[in-house]
Amino acid sequence: MLDKDVIAQLIADIGDDVFLRLSKQFLDETIERLETLLACRSQAAWSDLARHAHSLKSTAQSFGLPETGQQARLLQMAADNLDIAAVDAILPQLISIASAECDEFDVMRRGLAVSSR
Repeated sequence: MLDKDVIAQLIADIGDDVFLRLSKQFLDETIERLETLLACRSQAAWSDLARHAHSLKSTAQSFGLPETGQQARLLQMAADNLDIAAVDAILPQLISIASAECDEFDVMRRGLAVSSR
């Protein structure tokens, strides 16, 4: 579930036009980052996985996707601790949660784009 207060504050801080542009970039990069996380897992690149999880955590929270941010934080900690069983449990959850929150975010974003015209 999106944190509408965080999103509203971000829009107030940067304006509708900039928000729409940055939020599209955020969604595109999030899709790429999820693919990168899967690749890091398959290559056992734990430090890269932790770094990408950290980046996802930060951006997701900044754009009002708290559950994605929380799961990314857990994944980062698991990768940092080389807890492979936890990585294997958390990564699919993160992908599922991030996909759902990104879909919800995109619907909200598109509604804002229509109302801004």
